[in-house]
Amino acid sequence: MHTYYKWLIVLVATLSQTAATFVTYGMGPIAAFYQIEWNLTPLQTGFIVSAVNIGPMFSMLAFGYLMDKKGEKHIIGWGTILLGLSALTLVFVNDYIVLLLLLLLVGIWYGSAQTGGSTAIVKWFPNEHRGLALGIRQTGIPLGGSLASVVLSYTYYLFNLSSVHIVQGIVAIMGGLLFLILYNEPERTGKTESTSVGFKEKMSVIKNNKELYPMYIVGVVMMSLQMIIIGHFMSYLHNEGGYALTEAGKYLSVVLIGGMVGRVVIAWASDQFFEGKRERLLLIVMAVTVILTVMLPLILTVEMEILMPLFCFLLGFVAIGWYSIFIACITEQSDSRFIGLTVSSALTLNQLFIVIAPSLFGLVVNLLNSYQHALYLAGISVALGAINLYRVKIKKRMDHGITTKFDQINTNYLDK
Repeated sequence: MHTYYKWLIVLVATLSQTAATFVTYGMGPIAAFYQIEWNLTPLQTGFIVSAVNIGPMFSMLAFGYLMDKKGEKHIIGWGTILLGLSALTLVFVNDYIVLLLLLLLVGIWYGSAQTGGSTAIVKWFPNEHRGLALGIRQTGIPLGGSLASVVLSYTYYLFNLSSVHIVQGIVAIMGGLLFLILYNEPERTGKTESTSVGFKEKMSVIKNNKELYPMYIVGVVMMSLQMIIIGHFMSYLHNEGGYALTEAGKYLSVVLIGGMVGRVVIAWASDQFFEGKRERLLLIVMAVTVILTVMLPLILTVEMEILMPLFCFLLGFVAIGWYSIFIACITEQSDSRFIGLTVSSALTLNQLFIVIAPSLFGLVVNLLNSYQHALYLAGISVALGAINLYRVKIKKRMDHGITTKFDQINTNYLDK
């Protein structure tokens, strides 16, 4: 029964993440609706999406700290419900500045689902199948975004802008209630020790864990490329490849589908073939990402119908599918008492670049007058992140090997 319940937890965490993402990722298409109805500029429209993504930066550390002390059930459940209630307040907004402020609040509540789903999985899957469970849960993010694009667009054209926010609110509230009803905390070990340590002390331990630093850099460069693809891939294909926007939109959806599959398959492969050495698989994923990024202009010139969809699927598979194994690596290198706060720290840093990367890429495109050259720079940053991870891990392995050899020599000498 315990084994079956663990997988029910995965389903519940995935559905609650899908419900929460339905609100935040849904602000992408909704921003276009506001642009039409309120006659907004492209910059004003972009701020609508940015406001939601800024919110979690202010809350994830706090939610991570609370989850280490109190557990996930009530924080994720009530956080997602409050996310839904915040979305419902958008129905009454008729001022642009008020809209941005409320979206900031919506994003703050999203921080509970963003952090908590991963830590809940980690606590229920301490070792075996952890990567696969994290991978399945992470599909909730692209799944929520895809559902939001379809359902909210249909709702807007069938009814009006207010009805869109009502649907968002109801979906999030249902996701929060589902989590409250079905999720139970696992038996906790070392509770007294972990809950007696203060926030500053925990952050000091995390800051001094130098093993996490290369992983933080990996998160920053890979998340930046992921958001660049999500935010600019359609424009890239339209401007550099001459594709119609509708056709480019279809290819972006193929990228997202590849990402959903990648988050499960890559995580499963890390469980099956790279147990205890997930960083090796992460390096392979990053290397393939760089190769595909460099190959993109070549693919645009090849006239073969099947090639472009296949390429987009593979690009999404690695450039979006990397995330689950990254979370697994972070959790396995964390102090077991502070997993929630450690994951929150990594996600907060990632969130900063979720906000910055699309705008920065757009600025570089304007300066270089080329999407491709800007994309090359993004690919180089991923390559540098991979090289740094490889350098640190190889150095650590060599140091460990030298120490082990020295201990063996010393033991043999003492035996004699």
